[in-house]
Amino acid sequence: MTGTGGGPVEVELRLPAWARGVPRLRHGLTTAALLLVAASLVLKGWLLSRSYFVEDDIVFVGRAVTEPFGWAHLLRVHIGHLMPGALALVRALTAISPYDWGLVSAVVLALSAAAALALYRLLRLLFGARPMVLVPLVFFLFSPANFQATAWFAAAINILPLHIAMLMAMCSQALLVRTGRVRHAAAGLAWTCAGLLFFEKAVLIPPVLFLLTVVLLAGERGMLGAARRHLGLWLVHAAVAGAYLAGYLAASGRSGGQGITFPDFYTAVDYAATFFGGTVPTLLVGGPLTWEPVLSAGALAGHRPVEIAVAWLALAAVVAGTCRARRAAVPAWLLAGGYLLVADGLLIMIVRSGPSRAFESRYIADALPLLTVCLALALMTWRGAARDAEAEAVRRGAASPAGSAASDPAVPDGGARTLPVYAVPAACAYVALALVSASVFGPTLPGRTGRAYFDAARADLAALGPETGVYPALVPERMLFPWQSLPDRLTSRALAPLARGALRERIAHPGVAYDAVTFDDRGHLVPAAVLGGFVAGEDGGCLPWRGGAVTADLAVREGNVVRLHYDVPRDTRVTVTVGERRTEVTLRADRERVHLVTAPAPGPVRITLMDGSLPNGSLPNGSLPNGSLPDESLPDGSRRDGGREGGVCLRAVVVGAAVPERPEGAVDGGAG
Repeated sequence: MTGTGGGPVEVELRLPAWARGVPRLRHGLTTAALLLVAASLVLKGWLLSRSYFVEDDIVFVGRAVTEPFGWAHLLRVHIGHLMPGALALVRALTAISPYDWGLVSAVVLALSAAAALALYRLLRLLFGARPMVLVPLVFFLFSPANFQATAWFAAAINILPLHIAMLMAMCSQALLVRTGRVRHAAAGLAWTCAGLLFFEKAVLIPPVLFLLTVVLLAGERGMLGAARRHLGLWLVHAAVAGAYLAGYLAASGRSGGQGITFPDFYTAVDYAATFFGGTVPTLLVGGPLTWEPVLSAGALAGHRPVEIAVAWLALAAVVAGTCRARRAAVPAWLLAGGYLLVADGLLIMIVRSGPSRAFESRYIADALPLLTVCLALALMTWRGAARDAEAEAVRRGAASPAGSAASDPAVPDGGARTLPVYAVPAACAYVALALVSASVFGPTLPGRTGRAYFDAARADLAALGPETGVYPALVPERMLFPWQSLPDRLTSRALAPLARGALRERIAHPGVAYDAVTFDDRGHLVPAAVLGGFVAGEDGGCLPWRGGAVTADLAVREGNVVRLHYDVPRDTRVTVTVGERRTEVTLRADRERVHLVTAPAPGPVRITLMDGSLPNGSLPNGSLPNGSLPDESLPDGSRRDGGREGGVCLRAVVVGAAVPERPEGAVDGGAG
């Protein structure tokens, strides 16, 4: 460039610190983080390949096709969970492809990837481009506490959206602390509300944000000053949380949700000792190496004494070492411990009392985002604190020592260029333990049995004849435990999504059929018997007609099938009345029995001949067809001629559950 005097002019451009950073370091860190995320997704994909639909998965998918879409469906509290967003997601996936584990796995992996990237963004916001951020990232990505929360679809749609919402809310809060811009406060509120759509535990996001802000700013403003900052935001958060809790209690009351139950003292002590003494420490250090007993959705954390001892030693070493190196680690560990104590200890103890709950690995999965951030705060100084320390040194006239982290242009936040000596072997040991733990946990997942059951049911339904009735059986307990409601456990709801159109309706609402099939424990359709109560004629004869009707004092329960055994000379129409529901049935002359499902009622079951249905114009109440010889009637209106009314003989009425027919066959299909 030439100046006005004809001589050359040199212009020096001074780039900002972030632009003067070493590109290789910046891109290398992101590349390493993405490789770790990809490796964790491979592990999660392997776990998903060993799993399948089970327990609440079946309940949610079944309801998605048998219940109308609306607020009543979305706002139902399911075993303590209010999750309209999760139920809407299930409904969308079911509409695309019901019981499609490949589709579900893709969604779970996408949510896992989003949570991992949200965590990496948060770590970069708080600590900058430090290689040390990879250590807490490894802890989050490979934690065994996430195994069940990933492999079980019903748990994943609660916990993974909560991870994303909590991490993104913390990102917004970190930006608010740094810049003070209102839009970051609004974003944090929005992420909190998004989390509340999927998991009621998102109501804990506001206190997490408040306490995190106090931990970050306590060194600069003191505890009280940090608590007072953004006071208006905390009031808005409190209002949102209060409104949500009011809505949750109202919805829980309408849905008959599980109430609060305080355990007795010894139960509480036993739970706390097992959960905090064994489950939590072994999961946090990469274990356990023992998973037992095996339940429908995977095994429990069956930690052994030696595992617990090693876990406590490792945790003590980490906490003591970081607290000795940095005083700022103390409030970080107090925050982590307080969350575990309140959110995953006390709350679970109250709302999910039970001896096995203390061994559930998924019950600390929601804490992983906060635990990861607390680990990072214990290991590193956050960027705001580093800038404040440098500004204080400049104010006092003390320059940063040459070669110090604060003066390193390659690391704009004052962090170190390389990982400490202990970090790499510790992270590798953690990953190795987690992989061994996963190799033990994976085979306990229900993939093989669950997939075989649904594949058999799908194939048999595709080959089903158009006139065969499909009557409800219970889904096997290995897939759907009896603590679920009876309608949710019946195949009429659980397996209806496998069919479409008229066939789906036949499964969900079985009608009248002469050939009956039901599902066996392997998922195959087999001829159905009816196991329950029955009323039959004496010595194989006919039931007596009284006033043109037969009354059987049998109660009909949810999922019960009514079977009529009969003998008629021609097709005859009858009405089957149970409670206030009436069903018209044709007794076909070429068949001997007919099946139907009716509404539950305490009884009785009443079968009435319809007008004009008797053969040869015969009349009820003991009248005989024209040309027949008169026969003596009893005072109560019953007949001496074997109980036939116009030639119609009703031999038995059976009410009970549809079960696979016994190999030897049963005449009455039931038991008294």
